[in-house]
Amino acid sequence: MKKRRMFFGVAAAAVLGIGLGMGMVFAGPPAGAPENEIIIEGKKPARFNHATHSALGLECGVCHHDGEHSPLAAESIAALADPAELRCVSCHNDAHPNTEMQKPKDVFHARCQTCHKEGYQGKTGPTKCTDCHIRQSKTLEGC
Repeated sequence: MKKRRMFFGVAAAAVLGIGLGMGMVFAGPPAGAPENEIIIEGKKPARFNHATHSALGLECGVCHHDGEHSPLAAESIAALADPAELRCVSCHNDAHPNTEMQKPKDVFHARCQTCHKEGYQGKTGPTKCTDCHIRQSKTLEGC
């Protein structure tokens, strides 16, 4: 009888663990994160997909942090009154005390390219400029 209870307890825990694990794998972006690809505006706009990154297991705080550079959890991000505070340029601009952290381009390239080259959990990301940046066509005036 005792063995039977133990067997069912272990089986129930395994089923629960697998179910929770499957939910994490197929969960998509965290609540409040854009579901579709976003465009990071700038001289050379870049594409970013939260679902792709969260499916790898990356936490929000890998990119999103507070003024002291402490990672922000999904709950903290969701509680922000103004989502514009999450934009890198809200802090990484000419007013940033560290001149090396003033240009968003430098921050993105340092963070994104390093991770894409070194990889995360055995997976590397795209590294060619056009893999992320949107190619802009040059239009002629009057056309």
